[in-house]
Amino acid sequence: MEGVGHAPSATAWATPDANDVTSTNGSEKFREWCNRKWRATLQPKHFPVALLIASYVGWFSYLSWKLYYGYGYPAFDLAIFDQGMWLLTHFHIPFVTVMGRNLFGDHTSFILLLVAPVYRLFPEPQGLLTLQTLAIAGAAIPIYRLGQKLIHNTAIATIMVAVFLLNPALEQGNMQQFHPEAFQVLIISVAIYAAVESKGVLLGVMVVFSLLVKEDAALLIVPIGLWVLWRRDKKWGLWIVAGAVAWTAFALEVVIPNLLGRSSLYGGDIPYGGVSGFVRALFTTPRTFFSYFVHDGRPFYVWQLGFTTGWGFLFSPEIAVIALLAVFENVVSTLPYMHQLMYQFSMPIVPILVVGTIWAIRRQPTLWRRDILTGITLTCALSSCVLWGLAPFSHHTAVSQWPPNGTTVRAINALEQKIPPNAVVSAYYLFVAHLDHRAQIYLWPTPFETGNYGLFNNNGTTLPVAKDVQYLLLLLPINVDEGLTTYNAIAKHFTLVSSRDGIGLFKRISK
Repeated sequence: MEGVGHAPSATAWATPDANDVTSTNGSEKFREWCNRKWRATLQPKHFPVALLIASYVGWFSYLSWKLYYGYGYPAFDLAIFDQGMWLLTHFHIPFVTVMGRNLFGDHTSFILLLVAPVYRLFPEPQGLLTLQTLAIAGAAIPIYRLGQKLIHNTAIATIMVAVFLLNPALEQGNMQQFHPEAFQVLIISVAIYAAVESKGVLLGVMVVFSLLVKEDAALLIVPIGLWVLWRRDKKWGLWIVAGAVAWTAFALEVVIPNLLGRSSLYGGDIPYGGVSGFVRALFTTPRTFFSYFVHDGRPFYVWQLGFTTGWGFLFSPEIAVIALLAVFENVVSTLPYMHQLMYQFSMPIVPILVVGTIWAIRRQPTLWRRDILTGITLTCALSSCVLWGLAPFSHHTAVSQWPPNGTTVRAINALEQKIPPNAVVSAYYLFVAHLDHRAQIYLWPTPFETGNYGLFNNNGTTLPVAKDVQYLLLLLPINVDEGLTTYNAIAKHFTLVSSRDGIGLFKRISK
């Protein structure tokens, strides 16, 4: 059948390809394989893709570092993951005091355990931000390879890489602090490549990696398993679906409750009181139920997602529907960030839609129809990047709080250097990501008056650890919105030891 792809042999999913280096013996054959791959990679036809990837990495590394050095990243979520990684790589329990929860109880992002060795080599927030950019850009490689193999046209495959890298959901999500979903972009791209190319071992590894990213990864993996069951190998497909469902149940019913002390904090994002209430509302109040989906920008969000690739995947949607459950989760959620293009929740959907468009282009019966569909896709990708992206030619740009080389930044840096490495600190929210390499760092006015902390059941209370806080780093003058009432209640225990350019460093003088 045209467009379905080759059918694998009975052993294709159990053993590596006969031409793969793992099936040969001897260092000479390995060197031969490496040389062959290297020569193939250096062909001039691949240079445009290499340039696109390098341009993306260079530009978004520059933007993310500019925001970081200009104090443009709030504590949520960069400082959460940076403190968590610092704790892990220093062999501490990853209880993140920025948010008051265990890192893996908040979300089961065990993929960070695999990232930890890399972080140890580059133990700074800048390292996480750069790694995030590399992971997103790296997904262009399996997309390019699929484009070449399915369409047999390097020019179109290169254009589809551009469509991917121009996507505003990727660009905006890349600049939303740091999130493990960035790794999902790469993992899902490789997983779909492995599924289409019948590389069972590679697919199995990617399925495991994907499930380690977050507890809801089954919404991506189950559809991939169903596609494999339908198009490639029934046994492998069933194993993938069963494994994804089992891991999700284990994560939600065992891991999170044991680490958090209760069920997931995010179960409340499902409307009508959870899954049972959601289903009940469908049958008891259908008019109200369906009206829910037209509010809060949800239809526009769905249209934006499709427009970024020109909706071309609809011509043959069997790959694109892999994203259906993830899109549904975002649309259903009561959390408004989930159905806005600029947040990390949409990033893993992007490579699926791009590969889905490649699949649809491949299925076109004539060359001129392929070219027209490719042209429409590229036009929509460029337009969406101009309207909503963060490329140099986009209407929007990433703006730091202060100029990275300005006097305010120099003043903050000088004050931060006065704080001992192991001191317990409570700081203004933009300072936290620069001070989180310590066991206890709090987002002011926590722990003196808790707000967005812990299980959200102690708002307004004072934590016992408040007596241990040694330093405060705050904006001056402290106003009501920045916790003036809280400061007045503890002022007798602290003294201003240094101030520069509207920033004050306070040190505890008494209990």
